[in-house]
Amino acid sequence: MVTTSELESTASSLENWTRVGYVARGLIYILLGYVALSAEAPDSTSDLFKSVEDLPAGSVLLGIIMLGAFGYGLWKIFDAVKNLEGFDDDATGKAKRFFYVVGGFGYFVLAYLAGKTLFGSGGSGDGTQKAAAIAPDWLLYATGAGILIAGLYQIKKGITREFLRGLGAGTPPFVGWFGLLGHVARGIVFITSGWFVIQAVGNSEEAKGLAAALTSLKDTGTLFTLLCIGLILFGIFSLVEARYRIIPNEDLRPNR
Repeated sequence: MVTTSELESTASSLENWTRVGYVARGLIYILLGYVALSAEAPDSTSDLFKSVEDLPAGSVLLGIIMLGAFGYGLWKIFDAVKNLEGFDDDATGKAKRFFYVVGGFGYFVLAYLAGKTLFGSGGSGDGTQKAAAIAPDWLLYATGAGILIAGLYQIKKGITREFLRGLGAGTPPFVGWFGLLGHVARGIVFITSGWFVIQAVGNSEEAKGLAAALTSLKDTGTLFTLLCIGLILFGIFSLVEARYRIIPNEDLRPNR
């Protein structure tokens, strides 16, 4: 019989939250690529989650994404604060940790949007445009540049296969190719999104999040198809990472 203490320990385990988080990240990218290929490409993350809701077991998928995105956000922030990745204490290392924190809060937003859709209060439209409308110009420039840099880093991470660091023994060999192609596709979509955020200075309607940035490339034909496939491969890579990633098992409860 499972005791209350064991349940509390399971619920407060950073490792458990992180592994569910990798599953959620995988589902998000698989569904983004699938929905964009098989139906009308989503114009926003909210539209993507509405499409997911209409799929078989859509509510279950949204529930996993909601909890997992929250867990992955916890991991990113905790990782940055504790420097679990062992980044150097220089400008580059500090910048990576800063973007981990930003990314963590970004996944909290995804969890919120998934929850809104799951519980029947999901809105429409691109929240990126709403945020751009109230943001000062300098913040839009900084955010857009940050997303551009993050996109370039994703491509570098894919080409150098840096993503293999931290994966345990027994990782399937296909992960190398899936990770390479997936990170490159993700990087291109990031760069596209970052460019649109910069263009939003003076015109907030130009701002586009990940889903809208992918949709903006639909007229490119073969490139769009390859990007969708690449994002699906990145999603599969994330599912494998959920199983084989080496994660320090920290207890999130205070004074533990």
